[in-house]
Amino acid sequence: MTEKRLKHPSKKMNLGIKIFLIITVVMVLCTVCTAFVWSQYEAPQIMGAEVPADASDNTIERITRKWFEEWSDGHEGWKVPPSYRLKNTEIINLDSLADGYIEVHYRARISWWSQKAVQNLELISTDTRNVYEGQWVLKWQEEDGLWKITEVMSPVQYQIQSPEFQEEINNPQTAHFSYDSSKKDAPFVKDGVLYVTYDGGINFIEVPDGYEQVLKTPNETYNEYLPDGSCLVTSSLTAFAGFSGGKTKLIYSTDEGKSWQESIIYEGGYYANTFLSKTDNFCYVTFAVDRTGGSDYYGTFRSSDLAVWESVSLPDPLFSNASCVCWTDDNTGYYAGSSDSYYMTKDAGKSYEMYSLPHDNDIIASLGYNPYDCMESIYQEEGITYMVVGQGDDGDYARNGTLLKALFKSEDGIHFSFVNEIEDKTSEAG
Repeated sequence: MTEKRLKHPSKKMNLGIKIFLIITVVMVLCTVCTAFVWSQYEAPQIMGAEVPADASDNTIERITRKWFEEWSDGHEGWKVPPSYRLKNTEIINLDSLADGYIEVHYRARISWWSQKAVQNLELISTDTRNVYEGQWVLKWQEEDGLWKITEVMSPVQYQIQSPEFQEEINNPQTAHFSYDSSKKDAPFVKDGVLYVTYDGGINFIEVPDGYEQVLKTPNETYNEYLPDGSCLVTSSLTAFAGFSGGKTKLIYSTDEGKSWQESIIYEGGYYANTFLSKTDNFCYVTFAVDRTGGSDYYGTFRSSDLAVWESVSLPDPLFSNASCVCWTDDNTGYYAGSSDSYYMTKDAGKSYEMYSLPHDNDIIASLGYNPYDCMESIYQEEGITYMVVGQGDDGDYARNGTLLKALFKSEDGIHFSFVNEIEDKTSEAG
């Protein structure tokens, strides 16, 4: 009997390891080579790009299409890093502008692993997956038989530099608002003058230099809209926060506008949303004391004699972008910012608690969302605290073309219940 010899299993294992090592080495070499090729890549430049003039067709459109083909080729293929790679491109529209400018609108398709290209090439998303669009405004100049790109910008930048836009900046437009006759005591602006009235608009009294100090913005325009809570107009105290000479002042009258005085509150301050409240013993003024990175940071000051002012502790030392600040008595204050919550103090600012803005379940059920997410004002009538919650700058919930707000009330100043929807009666005047 012959003995059958079996192949040793270790030989098969050794062969498998060799194959694996070979594949690994090949992959590493491919990765290294690819990385080296990508490291040598230079993205096609737009600024300074040149196209030879052509006597047969020397139009800006022909020059732009020729350049765009070369630019697109420089972003396609495996030699291009994914962070700059495009699968294919096409021009959607070319719009010739004045003085050698042309607007280019193009579409590009990218691979799912090339998402970094969206940022690097400043592409704009579309409704189609992995398809994006891009836009430039280019300026071409011809010299010595070559057309050269001398300026590159976005369409918005081109519009900003246009003479029409510059003229609009140099001659800023101010929105004018109609007088709200539903308010007996209210401010009113007309023909560059700030007025107050105490009899429902029968007589108007000028606030001296009020238009310049109260309504002038940092960009030399005027904001004539004075929302509820931004000033006080009562027979015992009429007051506005004014900004001039690098100082924040209280411009006030205690005799229904027969005489006016000024009191310096703060050495500094910035024009932004302002809030004034009068309690039994104090006048409170809240305004922006610092401005950083596009945000306004607020401070609150109070005075018992309108001469000496003291700071009040805030719910957050960097309380920013306030939408409503109101003190209903010497101990109770409300602070709301750009969120759907607000702070409340019951001990004159020693401590604060955060609350969610009230809402109405029926409105949410009807619309599928809550449109009211920005506190606009707090006031008291006959011992009841009322809160008005609006829609913020992006609100569009309206009835008969008029934006709506929500009115809530509370007996204890803490727990609010829905009253009804109210119309925003603010309207621009011609």
